Amino acid sequence: MNVNLAMSVGDHVLKMQGTQVFVLGDLILDTYVSGKVSRISPEAPVPVVLEQKQWAVLGGAANVAANIAAFGGGVVLAGRIGQDIDGDHFVKICESLDVDCSALLRSKSMPTTRKLRVMAGYQQVVRIDSECTEILSPAEVATLESKVKDFLNRKGPKAIVISDYGKGVCTAELLSTVLAQAIKQNVPVITDPKSLDMKRYSGSTLIKPNLSEGREVLKIASPGSVYSSFDSEVSAVCQAVLAKSGAHNVVLSLSEKGVTVRGRDVGAGAHFETMALQVADVSGAGDTMVGFLAMGMAADIGVARSVQLANIAAGIVCGKLGTATVSASEFLNTFKHETEETKPEKVLPREELAEILSQARESGKNVVFTNGCFDLLHAGHVEVLQKAKSFGDILVVAINSDSSVKKLKGPARPLQNEEDRARIMAALACVDYVTIFEEETPATLISSFKPKILVKGGDYNSETIVGAKDVVSWGGRVEVVPLVSGRSTTSLVDRARN
Repeated sequence: MNVNLAMSVGDHVLKMQGTQVFVLGDLILDTYVSGKVSRISPEAPVPVVLEQKQWAVLGGAANVAANIAAFGGGVVLAGRIGQDIDGDHFVKICESLDVDCSALLRSKSMPTTRKLRVMAGYQQVVRIDSECTEILSPAEVATLESKVKDFLNRKGPKAIVISDYGKGVCTAELLSTVLAQAIKQNVPVITDPKSLDMKRYSGSTLIKPNLSEGREVLKIASPGSVYSSFDSEVSAVCQAVLAKSGAHNVVLSLSEKGVTVRGRDVGAGAHFETMALQVADVSGAGDTMVGFLAMGMAADIGVARSVQLANIAAGIVCGKLGTATVSASEFLNTFKHETEETKPEKVLPREELAEILSQARESGKNVVFTNGCFDLLHAGHVEVLQKAKSFGDILVVAINSDSSVKKLKGPARPLQNEEDRARIMAALACVDYVTIFEEETPATLISSFKPKILVKGGDYNSETIVGAKDVVSWGGRVEVVPLVSGRSTTSLVDRARN
C-alpha cells in the first residue's frame, strides 16, 4: 500500500480524479415527477400532485458511474439496457456526463429498467417500477468479460466496481471471471452486494452491504443468535460478511449511525460518524459511497482514508433531493470552515499511519511521538502537546483505548469514550495525527512508527519512559516537558465530585 505523505483533501481530490473505474452492474433510469399537493382526490383517498417538473438521472450501477464522472474521475459503464426510448434517454444522459458507454449491452428483448418517483416537495408520494430480471445470456456474459479484459489492459490507476441490484447482470459466472482477472492484475474490486449467495463476491477488496443486508447474512451464519448491544451485533455482522463472502474488507453502512470498516487491511477496524448535515433523501447515497471508495482505492490512499472520504460524500448527497452526485467543488466546500489541521483524516488506524510516517522519515521529516489517556483535556495537556510539536515536523498522539484506560485508571474511567477523545485531540492545530491503541503501553506503536523524538510530560527520565531506549537506538532523543502545576485530570475529577 502506498500512502502519500500528509496528503490534504485537495491532494486526495487530484489523485482520485486521475483514476479510471470500470462499473459493472444493473442499470436503472431514475425518473422523477415533482409538484405540489393541495388537495385529496375525490376519486380515491390519495393526494393529487399538480405536476411542475419532470427529469431523469442515472440510477443503480449507473449512479455509481455518474458520481465518479461528476467528481472528475474516468469511468466505463457496463451493463444492460433496452433498445427502447428509455434506453436512448439513458445513453444521452451518459454522454452528457462524459460516462464511457462502450461497454453497454443494448437488448432487443429486454426493456430498460426504470423507476418513476412522484414527489411532493421533498416527500415521495409513490414509486412505479418497470423492469425485467432475466439473467444475461452466455453471449452477453462473454461480451462483458471481453470489455473487462480490455479495461484491465489500460495503463494508469484503476479499480472495478460490482454494483449488484439483483436485476440479472451480476451472474455468478460473470463475477467469477471478473474477480479472477482483477486479482491477477492486482486491481482493487469494490462490491455492492445484493445476493445472499455471498460466495459469488469472493476476492473483493471491499464489500459494502448496508446493515439490513448484513443482518440477513448473519441470520444464515448464526440463526437465532442474540446480541447484548448494537456494537456487538455490528461486529458479528462484519465477521459473518467477511467469512461468507471471502472479501478482504467489509464496509458496513449504518445509516444515521455512520459507517464501520473491518478487515485485513484496517487492523482493529474503524468507525466514522455520519457526515449528513441535513437529510432530504437517502436515495443513491450508497452508490455515492461506492463510487468514492473505488476512486480512493484506485488512487491508493488506503482503505480507512477511502472510507472516511466516501462517508463525507454520501453525507453531502443525503442533503439533496433524489438520486444525486457530488462534484469536486462541492466536496472541497465542506471543508471551507475547517483549517487544514482539523480535517477528519487526522485520526487513522496504526497500519495506515505507519505507512505515512515511513514516507515522512524517508523525506527527512522529524516525527514526534507522545501518548496518554487524555480523558479530560486540560491546559497541562495543551502545554505538553504544543511543546512536543516544536521539537519536530509531525506530531503523532497515541490515545489509550477505553479498555486500556480501564486497566490503567480503574473501572470508573474513562469519562469520555475513545472516539470522542480522539476527535477532541484531532481538533488541536498542533496535532498532526491521532491513533488509538489497545495495549497498556505504546511500546509496539513506537517500534512501528520509529519517531525521531519521544515526548512525555512529568518527572520521567530515559530509563523510565517506555520506548526510550528504542528511540535512542535509532538515533533519536527523548524530551521530558515539565507539567503545569495544579493541572491534572485526577484533580478535575475530584473537584467535580466534591
